[in-house]
Amino acid sequence: MTRVTLRLPDELHQRLRVASQKAGTSLNQLIVTALNETVDGEEEAGREKDSLMEQVRHIRTILGDLVVEIDPSQFPPEVRPRPGLPKREELMKLLPRLNPPLSATLAEEREDRI
Repeated sequence: MTRVTLRLPDELHQRLRVASQKAGTSLNQLIVTALNETVDGEEEAGREKDSLMEQVRHIRTILGDLVVEIDPSQFPPEVRPRPGLPKREELMKLLPRLNPPLSATLAEEREDRI
């Protein structure tokens, strides 16, 4: 087993100490467990990412030349973009701005469930 000296801010040390007491474990065990979970999670995320990229490569290989760029003028008239429509940036300016933002309001309403 390896011994490591770790410098922690006082506030973080106090929070870890309280968390270890609540968990009924030593401070050392709490830190080791947290580090293990973090490293394991990153490794798992890396494997999932690799797996996803493999799936994307496989799909691209299967589709080959089937995926092509489409000229909007080839769309049926009912779905073809009409000339004179405002651009996305212009539409975004027209949208109302909520104060506070909706995301903040939802987070406040759900604090008891987080």
